[in-house]
Amino acid sequence: MKLNKLITASLLAAAVAAPQMAAADSQLAFGGVGTTAQGHLDFRIIIPNFVFFQVGSAGATIDRVEYDLTGLQPGANGPFAATGGAGDGADGAVTVRLITNAANVSIAATGGNLTSGGDNIPFTDITAADGGTITVPDFGATVNVAPGSFSLTDTWTYTYDDSTVYNAGTYDGQATYTVTTL
Repeated sequence: MKLNKLITASLLAAAVAAPQMAAADSQLAFGGVGTTAQGHLDFRIIIPNFVFFQVGSAGATIDRVEYDLTGLQPGANGPFAATGGAGDGADGAVTVRLITNAANVSIAATGGNLTSGGDNIPFTDITAADGGTITVPDFGATVNVAPGSFSLTDTWTYTYDDSTVYNAGTYDGQATYTVTTL
């Protein structure tokens, strides 16, 4: 009877210890000084693509680039620099910031027309030049950019092509620049 109890106790102890000895990545070692046992742990860090894009002043307001042709003959002035506006765009030079961890991005420029009542001026009459860091797309077009850095800053400078005569009025419109990670 004592033998049965001893065998039962031994089997029970082995049953309790067996899962611990077979646990995921564990090691049981025996020996003297210097005996080691190891366990391993895997790590994973997931970092999604992100993009931050700013055109103009930082904040919740939308900057404005303005061309006032008062006192000039319409259609005769060729490329015309900005004469005012609001925020960063008041002089036609707008600060642009792109922060991303993506290897490549595309930037698209869209906008309908500038309108005054029923009259329109197409956005294609406004051109932009970049400072060489972030390529500015033409309106209605998309450009691919390989940032090569996590944080880029540039200046986009806008001019109005005053080579077409339009009806008198104050023409307003809004352009949208969309950055997409590739």
